[in-house]
Amino acid sequence: MDKNNIFGFNSSFYYFGLQHLVLNMYNYIKDGIDKNEKIYVCMAPEVYNELASYLSDIYGFSYVENFRIHKIISCYNKLKLNEIRAKLSKHIDEIVENGYSGVRFIIQADYMILSSSREYFMDFNKSILYIILGLKASFMSLYDFEDYLKHKYIIDDEVILESYRVHSHRLYNGNLQNCRGLSHSK
Repeated sequence: MDKNNIFGFNSSFYYFGLQHLVLNMYNYIKDGIDKNEKIYVCMAPEVYNELASYLSDIYGFSYVENFRIHKIISCYNKLKLNEIRAKLSKHIDEIVENGYSGVRFIIQADYMILSSSREYFMDFNKSILYIILGLKASFMSLYDFEDYLKHKYIIDDEVILESYRVHSHRLYNGNLQNCRGLSHSK
């Protein structure tokens, strides 16, 4: 796992199957907990429950919180970006005052797309870097690469290509790697 400060990163993880996702998110979340970060995850209930079954053996749930997608959608639809940023900044300040070093947000892309729309998710994802810039927060989007390779039902070419454009880092082989400047051809 990347041992450096990841605040300000808008990163991605491309997973192939539930166990691949759980194994990598377990390590990513454990790294955040070891750094005393609050972890907010927004995942399909069955994915969260599978992940939580492993995390509960090691940590209490004071570090990890599952938040509902509708909170994000409602806030993003009602407020301007600078208002969202100000609200998030205040929330992070409260978390830091409670003893955490910062926040990691993890969102399952296909879950958000199914709960809203592909266009909504892609617009939201483009805004993340501005929203978290300079805050003690990082953001990771999880992409179902199995769906992309086999069906393109939710995660299609447009979503994947846009993910390559908006994410500064990728979780690969247990480490966050800078992916700016990489060439991505179809």
